[in-house]
Amino acid sequence: MIRILSRLVIAWTLVVGVGCSKTGGGDAGAPQKTSLQEVADLIRSTTLPNGKGPAKVADFDKLQSTYYSGYQAVKSGDVVVVWGAGMKGEGASGKGGEVIAYEKDAPNSGGYVLLNSGEIKQMSADEFKSAPKAK
Repeated sequence: MIRILSRLVIAWTLVVGVGCSKTGGGDAGAPQKTSLQEVADLIRSTTLPNGKGPAKVADFDKLQSTYYSGYQAVKSGDVVVVWGAGMKGEGASGKGGEVIAYEKDAPNSGGYVLLNSGEIKQMSADEFKSAPKAK
């Protein structure tokens, strides 16, 4: 019985170890996308019923512990927010829309952007320049 149990433990350890290992092929943009997803959550949480979005970083202060990564990305300037732009309502969300937040290098080098539909999309610098921006 002990022999079977120890084999099961070894087998489980190998399965978990192999399944959790990360060797190449990963999404190099995952941290940026995670920050932008949290920025989306911050904006969604602070968008008023009339569609008006947050006006300044301080509007996110009460949510900083919940969305720490997104809050820090905005506060540090790594993510630029179009202040006053809100997220579309649940019934109007989907694909596409206007840019409401983006990585600071997106205008020059391309990068991830957040659209007011909630979609996070990677754009080249040229795509960013021609993309509609929220006002």
